[in-house]
Order: sequence, then C-alpha cells, then structure tokens
Amino acid sequence: MKTKIVLALLTFIFVACSSRPVLPEKSDVKVSRETPSEKCKNLGSVEGRSSKINAKYEETLEDLKADAVRKGADYVRIETMGTHSSIRGTAYTCNQ
Repeated sequence: MKTKIVLALLTFIFVACSSRPVLPEKSDVKVSRETPSEKCKNLGSVEGRSSKINAKYEETLEDLKADAVRKGADYVRIETMGTHSSIRGTAYTCNQ
C-alpha cells in the first residue's frame, strides 16, 4: 500500500513539474502574407536577414522566425521580401 502511495506521489511530482516552454519555438511560428485574425496581438516588426552572398530563402526565413520567437510571437505576416537576404514582417501572438 505504501509503495502505491509513494509511486503515485512521485508520478504526480514529475507530471506537475513538467511544463511547456514560455516562448514558442521557431517550428511553432506560422508565416503568411494573410492578415491574422482579430484575436491576435501585434508585437511589432521583425526581420530576417542572411549575410551570405548566395543566401537561400529558407535561411532568411529561419532568421525571421528566430526574431519572432524572441518577441514571443507565433504568427508572422510578411510585409516585404527583398532579395533572398532579407524579409520583413509583423509579429503577432495568437495563442493567448
């Protein structure tokens, strides 16, 4: 009986101590040209850049997502796309 109680308490402690990260991860950030829903909160401008001469779009996009994550965003609306070395957008948090 004591073993079951101890096991139940340990299970509870491990489950209670695990939590989701406070900030989203880059893989959680959705990028689109569409305006997000009205429930989303504008967090300001974000920018993705690559200093490589032959930069790939994906590298610049990853940098854009990293900037968005630093602001706590989970959605980015793309505003302008330069060459493959720069993308600008607006960051939003929609999963409040």
